[in-house]
Amino acid sequence: MASRHEVIECLRESDFDGLFAAAKGDRGIFRTLISLSYDPEDVVSWRAIEAVGLIAGERGKADAAAVRVVVQRILWMMREESGNNPRSAPDLLGEIVRNDPEDFCDIAPIIISFHDEELLRRGVLRAVARIGEIRPDLVECASPLIGHYLEHPDALTRYYALLAAGRLMLVGLLPAVDGLCADTAEVKIYRNRELSAEKLATIAEETAIILRRKMNDRPQH
Repeated sequence: MASRHEVIECLRESDFDGLFAAAKGDRGIFRTLISLSYDPEDVVSWRAIEAVGLIAGERGKADAAAVRVVVQRILWMMREESGNNPRSAPDLLGEIVRNDPEDFCDIAPIIISFHDEELLRRGVLRAVARIGEIRPDLVECASPLIGHYLEHPDALTRYYALLAAGRLMLVGLLPAVDGLCADTAEVKIYRNRELSAEKLATIAEETAIILRRKMNDRPQH
């Protein structure tokens, strides 16, 4: 059984191979990782979120029922009466669905249903983008929401809405995406297992290119 200290050290060093080796046969690894997932300013928390998804995807091949128990625990975190900090719950669930979409396809619309809760909104949109990269069909029901959140006053919400628009190929949102190419806001995001600053205009330009390419690929009538 991996100690909490061992898990933290693996996450600090971005040693996912070491983490997976330590996690083998350790049923408590999810509890430890979830407990480390609450601080959006700490790269260790983001690596813990990613690790939950990767380990769930691997374990789900042999014992999807055990992972389902973890999913239910995270869903409980999102209920007010749980008394837990639910901020990272949509991200955690999104990573699990992304890594095992067949067994947990039913969880995608549940994640999306929490979009109007301010504390969870960023995580919901990020989960839509993350799942959408692998299985856009599971989160296409979120499409009507994305345009609204492209206009949200919170820069990180706009960022994740842009990411989702590109992953879901929402070409109808191209005018709104073009409008954000002049957005001067800068956000801190988790990418390639590191936290880095990203200009909103940059992701808007990248998304616009994706959508234009998709639009140009449409058959002409």
